[in-house]
Amino acid sequence: MSHDHDHEPYVEDYFFCEVTAVTRLTPSMIRVTLQVEGGDRLIATGHPDEWVRLAFRPDADTPVTLPVLMENGEWGRPDGSQHCPNRPYTVRRWDADRCEMLIDLVAHEGGVAASWAMDAKVGDVVGICNPEGRFEPPQDAAWMLLVTDITGLPAVGRVLEELGQGQRAIVHVEIPSVTDRQQIDSAGDMSITWYETHGRCEGRDGYTQLPQIARSIETLPEGPGYIYIAGEARAASACRKHFRDRLGFDKTRIDAIGYWIEGQARV
Repeated sequence: MSHDHDHEPYVEDYFFCEVTAVTRLTPSMIRVTLQVEGGDRLIATGHPDEWVRLAFRPDADTPVTLPVLMENGEWGRPDGSQHCPNRPYTVRRWDADRCEMLIDLVAHEGGVAASWAMDAKVGDVVGICNPEGRFEPPQDAAWMLLVTDITGLPAVGRVLEELGQGQRAIVHVEIPSVTDRQQIDSAGDMSITWYETHGRCEGRDGYTQLPQIARSIETLPEGPGYIYIAGEARAASACRKHFRDRLGFDKTRIDAIGYWIEGQARV
């Protein structure tokens, strides 16, 4: 799982994509298949949690436009085209030979990307940029612990699919309902525990129970490991604190990523 090419500088680039399929994976997850125009230029990161920014139409009457590389070497909009609203999404799978990208989006009311996903149709055009990623277990990691809500499930799904034989992953995922469980295949040694606690509910505090899920983990496997946490920003931070302070786990071997902030739209 070592990535030697990671630390090369980010190369800015933009691509138009056409939607070629839309699948309702589960009640809360929509999979969009994108054909990436000029995708042979796309530079993948090698990180299984890599994300792109999806750019949408500014309004119903205005098509998606992209920045262009200007003569001075900067990217800009010399034609005066309108900036397009965009949101970060995990690349669930990238097929470089076919220039085809899968993106799984959480279906929920509100939010520019979620409402787009719920109405997405074959033939729709969106923009993307070159991806960025962070998931990188230390080379000596004998196991990994993944703690995420449904927004991090696409990244976790790809991590598990790309595990090698003998690689061990313990996974805890918070989803809205039992029907949102996904079948994920892996060559690795993995165990998944699902929690149907995501979303507003009588008798529950807030939208996510991720910190409570983390706190229910009272022991970690022997040997050097890696912990990856993805979800609501404050919740992810509380999870990290549990593993660092309560369980005494080395904080340099924890990545905690805020995918969203309760009460705010994702930007």
